[in-house]
Amino acid sequence: MLVALAMLAVAVGACSSPGASSGWSFGPSLAPAASGSGAPPASAAPPASAPPSASATASGSPSTGASASPAGNAATLVIGTKPGDELEFDPDEVSVPTGVKVSVTFENRSALPHNLTFRAPIDAASDPIVAVGASDTVEFTAPAPGDYVFACAIHPGMQGKLTVEPAG
Repeated sequence: MLVALAMLAVAVGACSSPGASSGWSFGPSLAPAASGSGAPPASAAPPASAPPSASATASGSPSTGASASPAGNAATLVIGTKPGDELEFDPDEVSVPTGVKVSVTFENRSALPHNLTFRAPIDAASDPIVAVGASDTVEFTAPAPGDYVFACAIHPGMQGKLTVEPAG
């Protein structure tokens, strides 16, 4: 199965060109709102021996969740995957204040392809396949306070929680 997924990732990567629309569809509630370049420069990937950080501007720890520190009316988060073949986000719980512009960089630190999808009412998703060692950034405005699920559309059951807190 792992070999089949790896072959699929290579085939999809070989068939698409940078900047081109892929034509992939996850259904009406999972359409991508924004996408990044797909692959970061080599210097942007975290070293294999270093523990991943929850966010450049987050407080808390990955095991207890992370909160974005808004800079004005914006919040920056980093959500990655656990290394190896575990089907888990790291961190799997994050929070932001309502109404801020949120920028989430998804880092695939796993040995498998993944993606990051926020369901309605956020409706934002990374590229359909984020290759091993690659990253992608999505942006959206934080909705009303509450808990919102994010998931990997490739791996059913792989999900986390975004908590939107009241501003102030």
